[in-house]
Amino acid sequence: MKRSFIDARIDAMLAMCGRHGVALPPFALWREQDYRADPEAARRIAQAGLGWNVNEFKLGGYAAEGLSVFTLRMGDWRRLDHGRGRLYAEKALMAEDGQRTPRHYHIVKTEDVVNRGGARFVVELFKVDRAGAPLKERFHVLKDVKTLDLAAGDRVALAPGESLTLEPFVAHAFWAEGGATLAGEVSLVNDDASDNYFLPPPDSPAPIEEDAPKRYVTVRDHARLIGRLG
Repeated sequence: MKRSFIDARIDAMLAMCGRHGVALPPFALWREQDYRADPEAARRIAQAGLGWNVNEFKLGGYAAEGLSVFTLRMGDWRRLDHGRGRLYAEKALMAEDGQRTPRHYHIVKTEDVVNRGGARFVVELFKVDRAGAPLKERFHVLKDVKTLDLAAGDRVALAPGESLTLEPFVAHAFWAEGGATLAGEVSLVNDDASDNYFLPPPDSPAPIEEDAPKRYVTVRDHARLIGRLG
C-alpha cells in the first residue's frame, strides 16, 4: 500500500467526519514533529495503539475488503481483572460503498457498532463455538433497546444513529451499502493483537511504499518513530 494512498484515505475520513459533525482529538492531525515535541504523549499514543489504521484484508484489495480506522481511546486490557479504571475503548470507522470487513469474532470484547452517519451499515452475524466453528443455532443481539432473534447468517441494516451490540463468539462481517458509512465502535478495552479472530485469517500487511512525503502518522509508524525518541 502506498503512503499517498493511505494519506488520501485519511483525508477522505476526516472530510466525512466533518460532514457528520464527528470531531476527532487533536492528535489525529499530529505530524512526526508533533510526536518529537511531546515524547510522553507520543509514547502514550503508541502504547495504547491509538491513531490511524488503513487496513486492507487482501493485498491490493482495499476497495473490496478494507476499512479505515481511527482509535480515539483505549484503556489497559491487562487491568480487566481489577474491575476499575479505563476498561473501555472507542474507534471511528469509515467503510466505503460496498467495502467489506470480513467475518471475525472476539473472545473477550463486547462492542457496540454504531452508524454515525452516511449510508446504511449492514452487519452479517452468526455464532461460533470456542474453536471458531460456525453454529447453526439461533441467538439474540441487542439493536439499541430492542432484542433481535436471529438465525445464523442473518443481516441487520443500521441507519444513522442505530447501533448493534456484539458479544464474544458472535462472528460478524460488515459493510457500507448505498454510499460510504461513518461508523463507530464503543467497546470493552481489548488487545487488538490477540482478540481478533478472522475466518479465514487475512493477508499480512505489506510494507508501506513511501512514494510521497508522509502527512499523517499511522499505528504502523509508531514503533520506528518511538524508537527514535529513545
